[in-house]
Amino acid sequence: MLTKICLKNIKFHSYIGCFDEEKLIGQLFSININITYNLSRPMITDDIKDTINYQNIYHIIANVMKGKYNLIERAAYKILDELWLTFPQIESIELEINKLNPPIKADIQSASFYVYMTQSEWETLYH
Repeated sequence: MLTKICLKNIKFHSYIGCFDEEKLIGQLFSININITYNLSRPMITDDIKDTINYQNIYHIIANVMKGKYNLIERAAYKILDELWLTFPQIESIELEINKLNPPIKADIQSASFYVYMTQSEWETLYH
């Protein structure tokens, strides 16, 4: 059985970017995340202690998005790292960070970074 916790279109005003303007006034981002792990126990028990509370996931992401980074790739790594350090039972994470209305001269809705990472891949990445 494959089970996931998914949070969709979480919005943040953050200061991520290489341009001075992005660092000064910031911009709007949206995040989608799918966290895979075995949720069969909470399906049976109906007890929040047996799951990863999605509010805790949100707070970890929100805390990371308060930081200032040059690249959305770095923010993504920080989110992955904090989630696995907090919840080692996570099997994999699918994360998409969208920079809405990026500062380029084009009719574009967003510029995005997407990553799918397993726990074993995370463990080998700078750990």
